Amino acid sequence: MKTLIALRGTANQGKSASIKEAYLLLKQAYPNAIVEEIWISVDITIVITINGAKVGIESQGDPNSRLFPSLKHFAKIGCNVIICATRTRGGTVDFVDTLKKQYSIQWLNKSGTSPRGRAAANSATANDIFTRVKLALD
Repeated sequence: MKTLIALRGTANQGKSASIKEAYLLLKQAYPNAIVEEIWISVDITIVITINGAKVGIESQGDPNSRLFPSLKHFAKIGCNVIICATRTRGGTVDFVDTLKKQYSIQWLNKSGTSPRGRAAANSATANDIFTRVKLALD
């Protein structure tokens, strides 16, 4: 079954930073991957094809954000893995749950850390996401 990795947390906890770092880890580990940069700014929307498998990445997980059309697009094009951010409850979480017939959903929680510890916490989360993607692709 396909995999959806959803990083949930409240606003400003490092979800986007963690997802962007996970994307960089994937790019580094798979230098021959084909990258389609749909949106690159503070948040990213990317499809990266690794050995024929598509990974959709959306770091914007706020209500009324690109999350909804991005997830629809990723599912439509047959992404084997989707990585996204969501809030802790509400519309973003509910929308991810609508994909549970197509994807095995892995929820990761991103909680607050002090500003001094945030970079290390984001890196740990990015490495967790990276490991889960590798397992899903194997």
